[in-house]
Amino acid sequence: MKNPNVVSAQELARGKHYYSDGKFLREKQQLAGEKFVRWVLGLIPSWTDAKILDAGGGWGRYTWQLIQNHGVRAENIALTDLSEGMLRTALETASEKGISVDMLACNLESLPFPGHQFDVVMANQVLYHLRDIPRGVAELARVVRPDGRLLAATNSEKIAVTIIDLHYRALERLNIPFTPESRSPFSMENGGDLLAVSFRHVEQHYFQDEDLINKAAEMRATYETIGRYRNLLSRDDISEQAKRELPQVVEQLAQDIIDRDGVLRSPTLMGAFVCREPF
Repeated sequence: MKNPNVVSAQELARGKHYYSDGKFLREKQQLAGEKFVRWVLGLIPSWTDAKILDAGGGWGRYTWQLIQNHGVRAENIALTDLSEGMLRTALETASEKGISVDMLACNLESLPFPGHQFDVVMANQVLYHLRDIPRGVAELARVVRPDGRLLAATNSEKIAVTIIDLHYRALERLNIPFTPESRSPFSMENGGDLLAVSFRHVEQHYFQDEDLINKAAEMRATYETIGRYRNLLSRDDISEQAKRELPQVVEQLAQDIIDRDGVLRSPTLMGAFVCREPF
C-alpha cells in the first residue's frame, strides 16, 4: 500500500491530523445519515456494469452505498485515498461487510492509472483538500472515458453551518485563540469554473435540507467527531481543561437555543457537479 505520493503519518499528524485515521470521519458521516449520499448517487442515471473510481473516497462512504444499494459489483470499483490510515478504516469496514474492494493509497493529483479507464469517477467532498486543484481536476479528467462522467460533491458557502458556528462561539467563550477559516477553494459557488477547464459540460446541482434538533446532546455527539474539534486536541497552547470543556460548552449553547426557540434548526446546503466530455 506504500506509494511515494502518500504523505507520512507524521506529516498528517502535523497537518490534517483528523484524516490520519478514518474513525471519526466514519462516525460523523454515519451520524449525518445517508440522505445526501443517496441524492448524490442518484445524479448518475445508471451505475449498472460501470467501472468506477472513488478518488479520495476515505473510508468508502460512497463505495459501500454503490455496492449495497445500486447493484455495483465490488470488483468494478477502485477506492483511493491519500491517507493510509483512512484506508485502514475502509478495510475494517469492508471486512465487517464481507466485501472485497481494490484500495490504493495515492495522491489524487497523480493518479496511478492509465488514461480513459473509468466510466464514472467520483471525487466527493475531497477537492477542497488538494494543494493544486487544477492539477487534480486534470487528473480526474484524464482517467475518465470520453463518454464517462465525473461526479464531484462539495459544500456551499451560501449559508452558515450550525455546528461550525457553535464551535467558534464555544472557542470565544473559553477564550481559546483561533483564526476563522478562509473561503473554500472548491465550493458549489466556485467549483464550476475550476471543472470547466477540463470538462466541456459541467452541470451544477444543489441539495437543500434542514435537521430539527430537540436534544442538545445530539449536537455534542456530532461535534466530538468533527475535524475542527479533533485537530484542536493536538494543540499544545490549549489547556487540557479547556479541551474537555469545549464539547460541554457546545452542548450548552445548543441547549440555550432549544430552550429559547423550542428546537435547534440546522440547515444544509450542499451539492454536486456532474461533468462530461473531458478535454
